[in-house]
Amino acid sequence: MRVIAILALGALLVVPEAATADIKRHKAVPEQFWGQWVPTDQSCPTDARPALSVTASAYTRADARCTIDWVDETAGRAGPIYSAHMRCSTGEQQPPAPANLILVSRENNVVSLGSDFRSLQTYQRCPAE
Repeated sequence: MRVIAILALGALLVVPEAATADIKRHKAVPEQFWGQWVPTDQSCPTDARPALSVTASAYTRADARCTIDWVDETAGRAGPIYSAHMRCSTGEQQPPAPANLILVSRENNVVSLGSDFRSLQTYQRCPAE
C-alpha cells in the first residue's frame, strides 16, 4: 500500500512539468510572415490592396489596423506557432481593443492566420511591387 502511495505522489510531481510548454517572447513578428497576403483560393490583385498586410510591428486588413505589442513563440508538431498580441482599431471603434493573431508558417510562401485555431485560414504571399 505504501508503494502505491509513493508512486501516486511521484506521478503528481512529474505531471505539472510535463504539461508546461516553453514560450519565447519576441518584440516583433518574424520576417517569414512579413508581406501582403490573400487567401489561397484568390489571386493577388494588380490594382488594389491585398486582403491583409503583416509587418514587424503591424497587422492590417480592410476592416482593422493593428499594432503588435509582442509575439509569443511555442513549439508545434510541424514547427513553431506564433501568437501576436495586438491592439486593433476599426473605423468606429475607439480606443484600440486587444486582439490576438495566430501565425503558422507553411511551405512555398503560404501561412495560416486566424484569431484562434478554429478560425485559421490559409493565405499566399503576393509578390512585392
